[in-house]
Amino acid sequence: MARVRSFLFSFQSKLMLSLTAVMALSILLAGAVFVARTRDERRTQALERVAAASPAIYQQAFVALLPDNEEDDEEHTFAETLDELADDQDARILVIAPDGTILHDTGGRVTGEHLSIPQSSFEDVQRGFIAWEPEPGFPEDNITFVSASSRIVTRHGSELPFRIVLAVESDNIADAWLGVLPGLGLAALVAIPISVLASILLARQVAHPVRRLTAASEAMARGDFSQRVEVGRDDEIGRLARSFSTMSQRVGQRDAQMRALLANVSHDLKTPMTSITGYATSLTDGTAPAADVARIGNVIRDEALHVNALLADLLYLGEIDAGQLVAAHEDVPLADVVTRCVRRIEPQAREKDIDLTADVSGDLVLRRVDPDKVERAMTNVLENAAKFTPPGGQIAVRASKNGAGVQCEVSNTGSHIEEEDLPRLFDRFFRGDRARRTSGGSGLGLAIARELVEMNGGHIAARNDASGVTIALTLPGVNTT
Repeated sequence: MARVRSFLFSFQSKLMLSLTAVMALSILLAGAVFVARTRDERRTQALERVAAASPAIYQQAFVALLPDNEEDDEEHTFAETLDELADDQDARILVIAPDGTILHDTGGRVTGEHLSIPQSSFEDVQRGFIAWEPEPGFPEDNITFVSASSRIVTRHGSELPFRIVLAVESDNIADAWLGVLPGLGLAALVAIPISVLASILLARQVAHPVRRLTAASEAMARGDFSQRVEVGRDDEIGRLARSFSTMSQRVGQRDAQMRALLANVSHDLKTPMTSITGYATSLTDGTAPAADVARIGNVIRDEALHVNALLADLLYLGEIDAGQLVAAHEDVPLADVVTRCVRRIEPQAREKDIDLTADVSGDLVLRRVDPDKVERAMTNVLENAAKFTPPGGQIAVRASKNGAGVQCEVSNTGSHIEEEDLPRLFDRFFRGDRARRTSGGSGLGLAIARELVEMNGGHIAARNDASGVTIALTLPGVNTT
């Protein structure tokens, strides 16, 4: 029962019913148009037939009007002649007095009634007859009258004392529908089964990928982000399926990144928090030697600073992901940005006896960037280089034009990254080799640098050199030549 109900209320069933209803409605509309056209055409044909027969009817009526017998017999003979004439010509003839009274009706239905004859227009005079509908209140409404466009003059030069009017019965809508219903029934008998079959095929073609998308979305709701829907079509359904597959892939990647993020954050917080808790306990319970109190305090401070830096980086990445950072758009000399960044890491370089140099031309200008965010990205790259450069090593900053942009390279000696790890260097919490896994830090510096560089319309990449690693930042530049 549930399966039957599901089928009856499914998208495919609704689509089938809709297509069948459209076909049935189309047949009815076509019948209505045919009825309207047929009704008008029949009326026009009837008028033309009566107008063509009217000269012969008038002529025979004139002959019957001037018999050689007595007056009483004249009237009787004239009426009988009109009746016979109406039968022969398959027409209905009315004799109208000047005041509009119907003196005789060969149909025998409106004799004695009043009928107004309208004035002839120019077009009526040209075609030789006038046609009109009876006024409201006339005993018959489904009728059209036809008469000569002017009064008839006898061969003796006098006008007839009456008008001869021909009546044409008009088919009403019901009669027209009765006439066309057999044809419509035959058309429906052929068209509806074909339309049902076509609707089933079309509904299946449309509903099948929709069912696949529904099943895939339900699987995603259960946490399975490996869903892919391939339909091999270029229409809206095909684009929807491709968009869904792309969305599923990205959501899966985001989910994997989030799980990795939680795992890494938990791991990175566990070690310093364990140290902080242990040392704080030794201070509070009095088990720590007095000589080690200062050292323990320094350890707690360093670990707290590490946790604070990790949380700050996470919050900053969260603001980037949420689109809450507002970027400025300024033209700024690259040398000014590099100078401030180099000055910031000089103390760290001196502690390790690192030779830090910068060679940036003053004519290199960054175009429509946020200087603060570019400076933070450059600082993160320099801090990463200083962290992995051995004592006595070198860090060099060089810049040059790169097409319509500016490329700034930061190279350091003494370190090397596996080639397969280079594309992942800017992933969050990535630590490829053992040195990187044990170097401390939040593991988010280069990830933040990539986000900030891309936010400013640039890109960042890393490569291995003969002496170490080079990270290149490419940003939009101003052409000063």
